[in-house]
Amino acid sequence: MEESYFDGIIGHQMLKRKLTRLIKNDRVPHAMIFAGPAGLGKTRMALATASAVVGRPLFAHLEGQTDMPVVTEGEDAYYISPMGAMLKVDQFRQLQEQLMLQGRAGSSRVAVIDHVETMNTEFANRMLKILEEPPAGVVFILITDQASLLLPTIISRCVIFSFEPVGDDEMSAGLIRYHGGTKQDYEQAVSWGGGIVSTVLAYISGNAMETTKYAFDFLHIIATHPCPYAKWLSVSIRLTDQETKDILRWAELILRDLVVLRSGAGMNLTRIKQYKKQMEALLPYWTDEAVFTGLSVLAEGREALLRHVNTRLVWDYVCLQFIKAKGGI
Repeated sequence: MEESYFDGIIGHQMLKRKLTRLIKNDRVPHAMIFAGPAGLGKTRMALATASAVVGRPLFAHLEGQTDMPVVTEGEDAYYISPMGAMLKVDQFRQLQEQLMLQGRAGSSRVAVIDHVETMNTEFANRMLKILEEPPAGVVFILITDQASLLLPTIISRCVIFSFEPVGDDEMSAGLIRYHGGTKQDYEQAVSWGGGIVSTVLAYISGNAMETTKYAFDFLHIIATHPCPYAKWLSVSIRLTDQETKDILRWAELILRDLVVLRSGAGMNLTRIKQYKKQMEALLPYWTDEAVFTGLSVLAEGREALLRHVNTRLVWDYVCLQFIKAKGGI
């Protein structure tokens, strides 16, 4: 087995070793669930696992094909992701048709299903039936950010591989290995990333700067603007789902650092030290009670986005709850 398929994945060394051992010993479960928070590299790990099982690199140009019902590569690899907000039963029907065909003699086939928590009841029932009577030689890899939304009967027929946030040392080592530089070069990115690989990479690429500004603007508008609700909604109407997720994440980090500063600890103990000036400007406006309420509201907002609630509704709720926490409304 070619272990280099896993080389491009940052962190999760224990999972890599476990999967490698299972593949080498020909003991790969017929159905696996890769579960954990968004942004940890679950999809990359699933595609690497699929490549190792099949014996060749798969889906190298997947990003441009995800609007297809089923992405196929040869007769032995299939990938499904939500079309719109959810997985459609027609996608699973097409996958079933492919799986009913006989693969190459002695070869394994792999079906990767991303964001499996978005499947509807009919999709889930079909999924359950095929897991109960799996086609010979087919391995299913189900990827989810929210395993709790899956049917217990589906979970019981799969082996779960849990993904956890990557530790700072492991994150730094991975970044140095794949991008060069030193540990000091990535200290700030690792600090604010909270173990989420995609967040750290976005920071390094510079894509986080704009959403950081929006997060500070949101907290400043809520604290100081005479009409915060109308003002922020006029701003947020232009934001995409991904930008909203990033802004909520940044706002959470900012509030956590405000807690540190309000406790009397120094700026050196905060996670986003480079924004000292902006945090000091916010500090007088946010009490401990408002901060902790805000953190709870941000968590609810991020959960709603994971469940594909309309972004406008999420901002409406978050904005009103923050204003209430600040003593308004």
